[in-house]
Amino acid sequence: MIKSKPVRKRYLQILQTNIARSLKMLDENIKTNLFYDKLEVNFAATSLPMGEIDWGLKEDIIKKLQYIPGVEFFIDVETFELERELLEKEDNSEIFDFIFGKAKDFYLDKITNKTFVARVKRNWKHNFNSIDLERYVWWGLLKYGENAKVKLKNPDLTIKIEIKDNSLFLVRESYFGVWGYPVWTQDRVISLISWWFDSGVSTYQMMRRWCKTDYLFFNLGGSAHELWVKQVSSYLWKNFWVWYDARFVTIPFEDVVKELVEKVDSRFRWVLLKRYFLKVADKLAKDHHYYAIVQWDSLGQVSSQTLKNMHVIDKASDTLVLRPLIWFNKQEIIDITRQIWTYNFACNMPEYCGVISDKPATWATLDQVLEQEARIDESILDKAIENWKLEYLKKLLSPHLASPSGERDNTDEIEISYVPEWWEIVIDIREEADIKKRPIILENTEILQIPFTNINSEFKKLDQSKTYLFYCDKWVLSKLHWLYLKELGFDNIKIYRYLEKGCKLK
Repeated sequence: MIKSKPVRKRYLQILQTNIARSLKMLDENIKTNLFYDKLEVNFAATSLPMGEIDWGLKEDIIKKLQYIPGVEFFIDVETFELERELLEKEDNSEIFDFIFGKAKDFYLDKITNKTFVARVKRNWKHNFNSIDLERYVWWGLLKYGENAKVKLKNPDLTIKIEIKDNSLFLVRESYFGVWGYPVWTQDRVISLISWWFDSGVSTYQMMRRWCKTDYLFFNLGGSAHELWVKQVSSYLWKNFWVWYDARFVTIPFEDVVKELVEKVDSRFRWVLLKRYFLKVADKLAKDHHYYAIVQWDSLGQVSSQTLKNMHVIDKASDTLVLRPLIWFNKQEIIDITRQIWTYNFACNMPEYCGVISDKPATWATLDQVLEQEARIDESILDKAIENWKLEYLKKLLSPHLASPSGERDNTDEIEISYVPEWWEIVIDIREEADIKKRPIILENTEILQIPFTNINSEFKKLDQSKTYLFYCDKWVLSKLHWLYLKELGFDNIKIYRYLEKGCKLK
């Protein structure tokens, strides 16, 4: 309503198109009609007998409308035709009785032990006024209702009745959507999407702010890591943006992580990694006409998200960087994942980058970061960009990707060992510093130390007649590399869970 008339008209037309495209996927008979003061969805399927309602289809429509950006509020309304002969009579008793009868069928059960009020909105010339009809409905419901009371201000239930010409509209339920503006009314952005709660929510926030959003994923942990991220990306696209042919771009970043671990002070790795994210994203934005890069940062949430660190990180990009979560706290972000049904994805997705940084710097200066950055041959970024992979989410979608469980089918096949057999070999994939701080001590068991940055390449050189158990503190990395090597055909692998004294199995 705050837009000018031409802009408002254009936005509503776009919204109507978006709704029509989404609902046509449910049933070809669904019609959408745009009026000055409302947008109407009519789902009276022609395959059903007159007057019958397909309740399953109705439920699907409600779910779709709740997920379409630009829809702030909508109501479930049933329409009845009023006989013109009754409307034209000077005695309004018959038309009042008809309207009250319909209202009684709708609302009598709902007002039990509650306060209520009836509100009538009319649009046309009638032989009665709205207040008289409201009072007629009140007294009728009070007569039949059980322990119900009329309350004019802040009642438990407001009965909404609308009459337009000879049509009667009764509201069954009211629903809230995701708000925002309709998609297609702004330009293209590319959103960094990866692990845990934040990146999915930041991507969703840009979708509901009318931007055409593509997905940029930096693969740090092999094909298993990529699969987890594709799950949530496909889910977001299917439920909020299916009418836009969104692209999913994968950049292989395992070699970059390896360089950072080997050559950069651990305190600055996370800041440098995010600068490299932006450098690559900036190049893609320039080459493919994106107007902004979207990141998931929330001010002060973690060490890399201090104002000073974000200032240093942003120097790596000429393209505008948007942070829709900048003022959100963590609980607000988690609450949104529950609202949009991505919470289970986030719970099961590994937070990979937390393992590459030890005591990260919270107040890194640009000079410090550039000094560390000089240790890296940045041709490795060009190599990563050359090996990029572009896919369309509509081609990625499959049953296991679309499931909100967030779990991969073969995850349950992982074999976990708490007590290694004498012939099994444990591979500790942690960094050397972590191994020194918290060494694992096992009697009669051989322990190899191969950093996670090298495990995918070094494992192939080992004696494959033996069984190997991967170990890391959080077991996120060991799980990722197990999945990756399993896909390559290795069956001689397990995951080792170390039990410290006093630990209890759960």
